[in-house]
Amino acid sequence: MTDADKLATIKILLEDGGDVPSDEKISTYLSVAGNEILAWRWQLIGNPPADVPVEFEGIQIMAVITGYTHAGAEGEQTHIENSVHRHFRYSEMLDYIHNNVSVYGKVG
Repeated sequence: MTDADKLATIKILLEDGGDVPSDEKISTYLSVAGNEILAWRWQLIGNPPADVPVEFEGIQIMAVITGYTHAGAEGEQTHIENSVHRHFRYSEMLDYIHNNVSVYGKVG
């Protein structure tokens, strides 16, 4: 899947939420998520591939959606409205990746 395909997929999935972020913002999220997947997966042995492997592209896309939808407006970390408390953390995207990508290791 190309970056353009990933971008289009994310935009379609985010349309139901109202405003769709700019291509630049989505591309930045994709880049950060891709780098984290590679760093996390190959942390023990090094030498990660240049691009996110096909089997992790769905995780990359969903990590971007998770990260974007949990981002607070105007840098908010907490939002309270009508007794509803919402907490926003950048780590939501990282947690999604860490919970869905196994670290690659080798014996010997």
